[in-house]
Amino acid sequence: MKEWLTIAELAERTAIPEPSVRRYLKIFSDFFTYKGGSRGKRFEETAAKVLIRIKQLYDEGYQKDGIIGFLRKEFPMIISDDNVTDSENKDATPTLATVEDMEEIKQALAEQREFNKQQQEFNKVLIQKLSEQESYIKESLQKRDQQLIESMRQGLKEQQAVSEMIAASVQEKKEGTKRSFWQRLFGKGD
Repeated sequence: MKEWLTIAELAERTAIPEPSVRRYLKIFSDFFTYKGGSRGKRFEETAAKVLIRIKQLYDEGYQKDGIIGFLRKEFPMIISDDNVTDSENKDATPTLATVEDMEEIKQALAEQREFNKQQQEFNKVLIQKLSEQESYIKESLQKRDQQLIESMRQGLKEQQAVSEMIAASVQEKKEGTKRSFWQRLFGKGD
């Protein structure tokens, strides 16, 4: 059975002055569950823990925004519905995340981890394939370059042979000797 406390009772339990308790309850209202009207408000007993933590954070030098950040991490935020009755059987106000929600979140995280593992495996295979393609391209370019260089060498040799034949033919004309085509081609008859 939940215990519901007045502001005076909260001040007594927490050893925080009543005006400070009122201020904390007003500023950080999203972290407190209450029932009753403005004069007869009663707060759930868990409010004492929240109030003590707020005072500690103020004492440590934190301001409102910093304190809210800590409280969000440490305590559930409350959705206010102002329709809470005096019935002890009715839950005051639901919290934002239930146990089922947390299980759902854990399940989603587990699925995301599994997806990440699969993605990493895919990435490894993809990187390997890209590496193989890069190696193939490099080898192909080297082979092509070697063939091109060899073709150019062969062309130069042929040009040199033709130049030598022309030079020999010019020389023969000057000297008046005539060699056969085969002699000129194979350099015989010298």
